[in-house]
Amino acid sequence: MRDELLGGRYRLVQQIAEGGMGQVWEARDESLGRPVAVKVISLLAGGGSQGTEARARFLREAQITARLQHPNIVTIHDLGETDTRGDSAPFLVMELVRGEGLDAVLRRGDVTRREAARWGAQICDALAEAHESGIMHRDIKPSNILITSAGLVKVLDFGIARAADPYATSERLTRTGFIVGTPPYMAPEQARGHPEPRSDLYALGCVLFELLTGRLPFQAPDAVGHLSAHLTQEPPAPSSVATGIPSEWDELVLTLLDKDPGRRYEDAAELARALRRFDQEARTTTAPPDESAPIPTVSGTTPLPPVGRIPRSRRTATFVTASVCLLTAPIIPVASDQACTAGMITSNARTLHMTLFGVVAAVLVTGLLLLWVRNVAGRWLIMAGGTAVALQALSTLPFYGMIGLVLRGLIPLAAAAAVLSAVLAVLPSTGGGQRPSR
Repeated sequence: MRDELLGGRYRLVQQIAEGGMGQVWEARDESLGRPVAVKVISLLAGGGSQGTEARARFLREAQITARLQHPNIVTIHDLGETDTRGDSAPFLVMELVRGEGLDAVLRRGDVTRREAARWGAQICDALAEAHESGIMHRDIKPSNILITSAGLVKVLDFGIARAADPYATSERLTRTGFIVGTPPYMAPEQARGHPEPRSDLYALGCVLFELLTGRLPFQAPDAVGHLSAHLTQEPPAPSSVATGIPSEWDELVLTLLDKDPGRRYEDAAELARALRRFDQEARTTTAPPDESAPIPTVSGTTPLPPVGRIPRSRRTATFVTASVCLLTAPIIPVASDQACTAGMITSNARTLHMTLFGVVAAVLVTGLLLLWVRNVAGRWLIMAGGTAVALQALSTLPFYGMIGLVLRGLIPLAAAAAVLSAVLAVLPSTGGGQRPSR
């Protein structure tokens, strides 16, 4: 199919994925000159009245799904039918997302709990948007989740499993012989043919279990074994499979994997809030809120405590203002020295001013270094040093006229920078992850 033109507009460039429903191709929109992704639903290829009816129903339901517009949902641009190897097949045209499938990430085995919380919350955002529009996913699994290089989640194939069911009718979801969904991630009620929005949360619970432990909650040799396990077996706690998993994660995942949908989370929005709390707590103990790099350590010692919930933008502002304070504050001992020369203060008083300034400067330098390595003590040292510099600047104001005109403006600058750095260092943070704007 390479180089084939679909719908007289979309030129297939290279195949990038293949699954049970069909193939996904990178293509070029010849009309707009942009790259797109084209999913050809070969499962519905074929002739006859039944095939024509199934394709028409797929296109109708895909139109409903295409109305979803959300940062965490892959956007559908267009849909149509083509002629693939003599058999007509429907296709979807979607935004081309440059990223990596969550299934590939799992195969590498390098997922942290913080990433699991952050990605899970974004999946919930996508589910909440779809559920509010009356659309269930029915096939949440790692291969239907893309992670961009910026860490943004994109969920694929909303409603496509249902739309691509060749046996679906208006009265019943499916018939014997065709299961809508993927057995290792399928909720018990969905396996019985009665899915509901919280069935998607059950599937997400399986994904989270896999992210935390590296394996699925149930081990089985085939699809029948997985379905039987989801229907009859109690899932293990993640902490019983992998070490170091907090009890809060056990409670969240086991709630999602409850056989009774009514005992799971009320909706995707509630689950998103819970996951964001986990993400926020992880930020205060493992890494800064916007960086994934490990906390610097000194050989043979434990990691330095993090800066807590202070956002990166305010941490940067604190660092800059404290640095300005440190650079301008040396005018304070200069003014004291000039005052001593003019006979306004004694040499002992000048020595005291110099000594205090040296101590305060050392405190500020230490605070800046600790803030740089994300140690919470740096904030308090900057607050203390900034307050002390501001007080020293005020005590130097009587000597204001003793220094040169050019240097005179540095005293109020040092005082202002000192106050600002002290306030920024201890200002409470709003913290928390916000739901992406729609």
